[in-house]
Amino acid sequence: MFDNILIGLSIVVSVWSIYNSIFAIVGLTWNTTVGKAASGPSFSLLVPSKNEEKVLGRLLERLVNQEYDRSKYEIIVIEDGSTDNTLGVCNRYAEMYSLIRCIHLDASPTINGKSRALNYGLKMSKGEIVGVFDADTVPRLDILSYVSQKFISEPELGGVQGRLIPINVRESIVARLASLEELFSEYTITGRARLGLFVPLEGTCSFVRKDLLEKVGGWNENVLTEDIDLSLRLTSMNYRISYSPYVIAWREVPTTFSSLIKQRLRWYRGNFEVSLKLSSIRFSWKLIDAVMLVGTPIFMVLSLANYSLVFIYSSEPNLFLITFISIASSLSFFLILIISRKHMIETAYIFLSAIYLNFTVALHLASIVLELAGAPRTWYKTERSGKLHIGNSQNVDLS
Repeated sequence: MFDNILIGLSIVVSVWSIYNSIFAIVGLTWNTTVGKAASGPSFSLLVPSKNEEKVLGRLLERLVNQEYDRSKYEIIVIEDGSTDNTLGVCNRYAEMYSLIRCIHLDASPTINGKSRALNYGLKMSKGEIVGVFDADTVPRLDILSYVSQKFISEPELGGVQGRLIPINVRESIVARLASLEELFSEYTITGRARLGLFVPLEGTCSFVRKDLLEKVGGWNENVLTEDIDLSLRLTSMNYRISYSPYVIAWREVPTTFSSLIKQRLRWYRGNFEVSLKLSSIRFSWKLIDAVMLVGTPIFMVLSLANYSLVFIYSSEPNLFLITFISIASSLSFFLILIISRKHMIETAYIFLSAIYLNFTVALHLASIVLELAGAPRTWYKTERSGKLHIGNSQNVDLS
């Protein structure tokens, strides 16, 4: 009986792996053309910032130089209890550019300080569309033109998520491995968007109609992954979130293990936390797909069942089951190979990614244990290196 349960779990995990790999293939092969609009709806670009003096100026330079009607957008930086010179950097840019506003918030015990800052910025915003940018983001100069056209051509659209690409892939071994994980996830989201399924907001380079944000009550300040939480609430109310491969922004990935562990535990635990609430959301095919995405921590932990098969079939292997698992593993390996070549990550790290996968399984398990045990929820801020600047970002086109 126990053997059959393990076999069943192994099949479920393999199906989940193949399911996501198919989306990644669809995402990698998506070639489309879209239009731009140099003017259109008004934007309020919110930048929640805490201890971001290393990278905030880099982002503001990109935002003030957008190829879009300057009278149609504003930039609101919400500095939240920084202990460095983040507020000073913001004030300096505000003196140079009238479209930048700086808001200072005192430190607060709120679980999700980013949500608190965004909700405050939402109250101050004037634009029809609210954009969110983490301070380490480096957007292309034409993103507002592309996003504007999306909202003009699709009046019923609720939100738009841009494509996110790691900017510091080569900064460390950890950065390379974290980049492979994030890029694989990004291409699965691209594939989902191409097939009209669930598209999550990813916390930066995200755009939502202001009236919808006000309707759903803004960002949840009591969850660890406010972006996923908001995405599910919008989707459950039948508002569509679109994805544009032309709305491109680069962002930093963690460069040290300590920073990576803190960030991933927050992400994984936040996703598991949100997945526990899915039963209260109205049923739809997009919801099923959302479960497959948001439930990643659960599926990753269930993958431990594969390790048990060696004990069950030590003498007489089940060829069908092993073949099925091998297909799932081979497909994932093949995709990681393609992604590593596309984003200039050395081939050696493809093999290290197998070790890294086991490391993330352990983190997923830890995140579930923390949530079920009711451990205090802490929103750890990811450290930024700020070493890469415009014109020095691994030969990527930042225009």
